[in-house]
Amino acid sequence: MMEHLPVVIVAISLLSSFTILISGIFSRRAGYYISLATIIVQLIFSTILLDYILKNGQIRYWLGGWRPPWGIEYVVDELGAYMLSIVLVFSLLATIYARRVVEKEIEESKWPYFYTLWQLMISGMVGVSVTGDLFNLFVFLEIASLAGYALIAMAGRKAFVASYNYLILGTVGISFYLLGTAFLYAETGTLNMLDARILLSLVYENRVVQASFVFYFIGLAIKMALFPFHTWQPDAYEHSPSAVTVLISTAMAKINAYALIRVVFSVFTVSFLERFIQVWTLIAWIAALAIILGSVFAIMQKSLKRMLAYSSISHVGYIVLAMTFLHTKWGLSAAVVHLLNHSIMKATLFMVVCGFIYKFGFREIDDLAGIGRKMPFSAAAFTIAAISMIGIPPTVGFVTKLYIILASLETGQIAYIFVMVASSLLSLVYFWRVIETMYMKGDHHEQERDELPAEMLLPALFLAFLTIAFGLFWLSGAGMPVLDTIAKTLGVVP
Repeated sequence: MMEHLPVVIVAISLLSSFTILISGIFSRRAGYYISLATIIVQLIFSTILLDYILKNGQIRYWLGGWRPPWGIEYVVDELGAYMLSIVLVFSLLATIYARRVVEKEIEESKWPYFYTLWQLMISGMVGVSVTGDLFNLFVFLEIASLAGYALIAMAGRKAFVASYNYLILGTVGISFYLLGTAFLYAETGTLNMLDARILLSLVYENRVVQASFVFYFIGLAIKMALFPFHTWQPDAYEHSPSAVTVLISTAMAKINAYALIRVVFSVFTVSFLERFIQVWTLIAWIAALAIILGSVFAIMQKSLKRMLAYSSISHVGYIVLAMTFLHTKWGLSAAVVHLLNHSIMKATLFMVVCGFIYKFGFREIDDLAGIGRKMPFSAAAFTIAAISMIGIPPTVGFVTKLYIILASLETGQIAYIFVMVASSLLSLVYFWRVIETMYMKGDHHEQERDELPAEMLLPALFLAFLTIAFGLFWLSGAGMPVLDTIAKTLGVVP
């Protein structure tokens, strides 16, 4: 039974998308409840799957019974199960959050289409988490991306332009990925990740294989908005519907980062990277530059959503920089934990900021004067997440920076420690500006409280709690056995 769960989780999500579209003929509100119920079932299955894999190891499923490399194989190991759980947890929280804002921001006639696309995007992300086939990964990335483009455009007006820019650059990115797949297939004759990993070890010096790696990296760097390929992201985050902003800034952003980790370490391996260490070092410095410039651009913004978008660009740099530390568990561990850590922080921040827009139409930092007294719980959730983004212990943001510092010390690359310190100081500048405005400006007299509806506030408060809870979890070392297993599986440590 367990080996069928990966395909079941994908299949029920795709079937749900079709069901939502048909149900829209009879009830425009039905789509929300069908999507919510589907994600809950998927999350239950993914939790069972995660528990099984942690106890028994990876699961392999051959679609149609066709043995790889001829058939498509689903492979769920510790990293895949971890990513699947992240996708579904944040999809569930974003869906709970979505109902109110969708009713306010999207025309009623479009609700069935919205939730159809919403569930399709989740289907694509779930598929990426479980597939062990490079072309199948492309298909699922495109399902998620195409749904994302349409969801962003549903906000109308400026969102059309933002969606179009995202579409153009996203198409360029996935085209690079597809070229990388074609080059790799030309040399190995396989699309199965494990099979390709074995065959590539014989042809690392081949120029076509090297070009394949470059195409893969650039394509996925565009998809995950790594500097300098980030230009689509600020507009997409700023102008998309609020619920869409929450989902694409968390699950969607991290699934692209996961795809990069999977291709780099599961297909090309550390042995390949060692042969071209100068290129990998260049990528590390590009990531370090992304960390600094993302924060600098964030400081320059007046729009809250745009500030958080540039902050996300900075944190994509964290993941890529962490990936570049070879032969130390701390580097890959930092990248893996940041898939979750940044999702927790950014979901909290965007839920609160989009809540300000929902309640009062406040989009700029200066609009928030005194809102800490009017919306104390929302402002507190934002503040906790902001403190974590700065890197104050014992939050999740501190854990990622600590792991990167440990990796820097272990590998003797001390310069990256200064990058971490500079990033924290820059983050302090732009987040303190918001905190100061919320609590120290405006009317200091007692104001009547006017908080968000419970279904919007509670997910944000829950995530703010997780910001500290998971920080303590990682710092306690409770997660290290799983992180060590992932590092060994991907070949980063013996």
